[in-house]
Amino acid sequence: MLRPLVRLLMRAGITPNQLTLAALALGVAAGVLIALALPVTAALVLLLSGLLDALDGELARQSGAATPFGAFLDSIADHYGDLAVYLGIAWLLLDSGDLLTLLLLLVAMFGSLIGSQIRSRAGMLGLDTKDIGFFTRAERILVFVLGLLTGLLSPAVAILALAHNLSALQRLAYVIRRA
Repeated sequence: MLRPLVRLLMRAGITPNQLTLAALALGVAAGVLIALALPVTAALVLLLSGLLDALDGELARQSGAATPFGAFLDSIADHYGDLAVYLGIAWLLLDSGDLLTLLLLLVAMFGSLIGSQIRSRAGMLGLDTKDIGFFTRAERILVFVLGLLTGLLSPAVAILALAHNLSALQRLAYVIRRA
């Protein structure tokens, strides 16, 4: 589905790392827009960031430019972009006084980070958990976008808190069974 767009990017001379950094910049912009209480604009910027994030890996594969450093940069940029979105939401929640949703946001953030940590440590054991867990970054972006567009940010955060942690536990169970 992304192939025509990837070919266009290849012809334009755009590199996967450039897409990764552009996705990061848009993720940070989305976080700022959320903190400024501009949820619809933030959702659109976050959606574009997610699209670029999906394209960078595909561009790397199709252009033969996939490298371990590119994968490393992508992972780090994803985490910083996610942090910006989480901070934007935290700012909004602190401003509104919604401490319960703020607590759920912290639980969601922990689930996201521990899932990534499990993947990293499993890799050190020679286990690939990339496709383990039902909830990926794409689903996270989709839930954030829907929550921002509909004004149902608190339920979106609750879904993220549950889904991230369940997905992380799926990875943990997989590693325990294999190790």
